[in-house]
Order: sequence, then structure tokens, then C-alpha cells
Amino acid sequence: MAQNFTMPTARLGYLPVPGADLYYEVQGSGPLVLFISGANGNADVWRMMAAILAQNYTVALYDRRGYSRSHLSSTQPQDYAHKLDTDADDAALLVEHLSPGTPATVMGTSSGAIVALQLLQRHPDCLRTLIAHEPPAIKVLPDSAALEAAQRAVYTTYRAGGIPPALLQFAAVNNMHPIMVAGLISSMDAKIAPDVAGNSLLWFERELLPYPLADLDIDAIAKQKAKLVLLIGEGSPAEALYVRANRVISERVGVEVQMVPGEHVDYAVNPMGFATRLMGVLARRG
Repeated sequence: MAQNFTMPTARLGYLPVPGADLYYEVQGSGPLVLFISGANGNADVWRMMAAILAQNYTVALYDRRGYSRSHLSSTQPQDYAHKLDTDADDAALLVEHLSPGTPATVMGTSSGAIVALQLLQRHPDCLRTLIAHEPPAIKVLPDSAALEAAQRAVYTTYRAGGIPPALLQFAAVNNMHPIMVAGLISSMDAKIAPDVAGNSLLWFERELLPYPLADLDIDAIAKQKAKLVLLIGEGSPAEALYVRANRVISERVGVEVQMVPGEHVDYAVNPMGFATRLMGVLARRG
């Protein structure tokens, strides 16, 4: 299989949206699959997955607004009090731009899965399938008060001591392996990739608290459960809040959890295995 695999050519573009210009890349042909990134908002983590899926689908990646190449407007103010809603609206505008009049498959991971679930609530008509991979939805959990306190303590550490110690504390709260944390730090390092300068600050300041602490409307999500797919990594710790949250959503909404290979970021470290399993999920949905 690897011998016959060729990297498709990506088509690049910018979509003007209220308050920003969204950078996106498109590969392949067929039904649209759009990926929503998590912590650092960068499209690059999906590139190998996109190349594999583009053999059968039109695959779109984008930098969420304010991250990397998706620049904020210098003349229009940002509504940071409703940033999650804005992120969901941006995804809907991308779907309409890339697949006008035809619903698409959208997958979000981690905090990107929070965006995806908000998209399902706000813009269900643009979706054929909504895939939420390990959303850190603290408020749905029975121990949400303790988890919220721990999340706020991470933010306090960040303000007092900077990003590296806060990321280590974040890893402990989220049951993440130190190697995964090192990857997060590297992915936000402007010395390695100049485009990511400022990504970590934006995430800590604008998403670390409001996204995991968002009040998801489970009843609204349940009304769209025919479109919903919930994914958990086979290697993800059972006690991790993003695993437990997806299981609670599964129980409350009535949608069975499906398993994919690896841990929280396996789509980036094992794209072939993850993509193969994802294509099976999509094939079963017709």
C-alpha cells in the first residue's frame, strides 16, 4: 500500500469571514471532510491524514481564526466573550464555501471537538456527519467542580510562571504523557515554525478555560444524534477527562462510542492507522 501512495497536490486559499481571513488547504475530490484542530489551532497536524483520505474524499484543513496563517482583522474587533460560537460559525462558513448546498463531514479533536459539538448545535443543516474525538468537556462530568478548579490552577500557573510549567500541569490534569506535552510545546515553538508564533498565548488566554468549561446543550446535541459520531482512542487512559466526557455524552445522547487507534494525538503520529479506521467509520455511514 505504501509503495502506491502518492501525495496529492493541495489547493490553498483564504476565506474572508467577519473579523478574520481563514487560511485553508484542500486536497482530493469527492464528499467534503473538514478537520478542526485542537490546542494550537494549526492545520498542519492533519496534513498526513488529509493526504491519505484525499484518495476518496475532498479533504479540507484550516487554521482556526487568530492561529498561524488565519489572521485577525485590524479594523474589526473580536468578540472574545463568544469565541466558541464564532469558531463554530467559521467552520460553517468554510463548509458552505467548499461544499455549497451539500452537507459535509466535519471532525474535531480535543478542544476542536468542543468547536465541532458547538457547530452541531448552531449549524446542523451544514452537516452530514459530525465526529467528536475526545472533547475535554468538563461540565458534563460528575466531578466537574474539582476539574474546573484544577483547570483554573493551570491558568494561574501560566500567568505566574509562563507556558512550559503550565503545560506540564495541564498534562497532569488531562492524563497526558510527557512526550505528548513536549510535542505540544514544539508545535507552538516559533523557532521551529514561524507561523505558529502567538498560538500558545492565544490558546492559554482565550481557550484554556472557556472551551473545556463550555456549557454544552446536551438536549440540542441529542436532537442531532443521527449525525453524531463519538471517537475514543484505544490507548487513551480510561481516567482521562476527555475519555470520560465522551462516554458521558454517549450515555446521555444515546450514541455508541467508536474506537480508533492510539492515544489523544494518534491522528498525527499514526495517520495511516487512524485514517484507515476513520474511513471504515465513514463507509458504514454510507
